[in-house]
Amino acid sequence: MKYRHLILGAGNMARALIPGFIENSDDCEFLVFTPSGDKAKSFALDFGATWIKDLEELRNTHIDYLWACFKPQQLKQVALEIDFLTHPYLTIVSLLAGSDSQALTENLLSDQIIRIMPNTPAQVGLGVNALYKSKSVHQDKWNAFWQAFNSSGINTVFDNEDDIDTITPFSGSGPAYFFEIARILIEDMKARGIDGELAHRMIAGTIEGAGRMLSQNNDAQTLRNNVTSKNGVTYEALESFKESGMEEMFNRAIERAYQRTLELKGNK
Repeated sequence: MKYRHLILGAGNMARALIPGFIENSDDCEFLVFTPSGDKAKSFALDFGATWIKDLEELRNTHIDYLWACFKPQQLKQVALEIDFLTHPYLTIVSLLAGSDSQALTENLLSDQIIRIMPNTPAQVGLGVNALYKSKSVHQDKWNAFWQAFNSSGINTVFDNEDDIDTITPFSGSGPAYFFEIARILIEDMKARGIDGELAHRMIAGTIEGAGRMLSQNNDAQTLRNNVTSKNGVTYEALESFKESGMEEMFNRAIERAYQRTLELKGNK
């Protein structure tokens, strides 16, 4: 069956996640809209979608899947602007952090909800995505969605919707933490006279190699210990991290991120 998808928003996360879905979808139509038009036009040209200049173009168009890829704070306003597109059989695919299925249903008037907490490595086929689907999602539409979505990366469907909020500061925000660590290391290498391009390549390779080792070994502590010799170079660095309270710092950061997720959800 041919399904029609409307993508609302074309920011970084949409560009990371949806192109692979488009590529693996059979006989589907993809429409994309953003208020300014520029990002939607670029997305359409890059990934074979149809650019919608004005939502009024869709007034007599049946939409099967609505991808919510805008900012969570815009949900109520967007809902007002697309009220003529919503219907009880519309499947909502939401990338909105903190917007639970109840809020999505109340605003978009459908209880067929698929929530995704993606991360940006989906752009290179290595995304780690947490999903939740409401019981109301029609099986045929879920099957079509899952067949296209589950073609790459690590995808986990949670039965408890609250787990999506728990996961968000980890896999959702996690790439930013590694990018920040990489930035610090690269800048330090450059300050010590190492060519910037070489520093970038070496740190990127180090993170990629360490990630592959971790994916093949369940014990991060053992991997860390295998690199560390008593009173050696790595030992001194790790001792400095410990003295600086790095683990506690990470725990505080994760908790702040989690609390922000709840604030977006309205659960302060």
